[in-house]
Amino acid sequence: MQWLQMGWQDLRRAPADALFYGAVFVVMGFLLNMYFDFAPQYVITLAALFLLGGPFLAIGLYDIARQLEDPAGGKVTLMHSMTAWRVNMPGFTLFAALLAVLVFGWFRISLLMFALFFQGSVPSLEQLVASAFTAENLPFLIAYFGTGFFFAAAVFALSVCAIPMMLDKDVDTITAMVMSAQAVYRNLLTMVIWAAMIVVLTAIGFATQFIGLLLIMPLIGLASWHAYRALINFER
Repeated sequence: MQWLQMGWQDLRRAPADALFYGAVFVVMGFLLNMYFDFAPQYVITLAALFLLGGPFLAIGLYDIARQLEDPAGGKVTLMHSMTAWRVNMPGFTLFAALLAVLVFGWFRISLLMFALFFQGSVPSLEQLVASAFTAENLPFLIAYFGTGFFFAAAVFALSVCAIPMMLDKDVDTITAMVMSAQAVYRNLLTMVIWAAMIVVLTAIGFATQFIGLLLIMPLIGLASWHAYRALINFER
């Protein structure tokens, strides 16, 4: 809650810059919903990928929080946040490649599950939601969400501190990922609660037809920077 409070304070100090990124998430949500309206297997998969890719897309928000820490006044520049990835291009490039491998693996496995559990034509999104929590679909739900949980947990553990660390310090990708995983392991209960809060807040954003993401995603991104500061004790 303290991280969310600090993220909210940052949001109030730089509302226009932070909400710009929130608007990007809203547009992405609308585009995904419109483009895959008649292919629920892609809608569900890409909604999961939306969660997996969030930490990487939030680099700009991390940079906004970092700019606000400047003792000289904390003046925020949107263009600076949009190009923040250049400070550690090799690190971010390798991380993006590793994330793409995980995303591709999840994408292929999820499509395979739909092919195995739904013979013939794929049900419509309305039919899938209506019958999702029936005994008939229980094996599918267990397999799908079990696999999704594994991928999401792995990405969360490896990225929650790694991405802001690569922005903040001159560290390589592997070192950042290892330190991120170690920080999660040392603070397991705290990070489980934090991950659950992120999932709940993001679900609220989706439930509001993506409009809620305008505020929720910047809040999560800014708060995640303060989570990194609390978990990784670097000399500044």
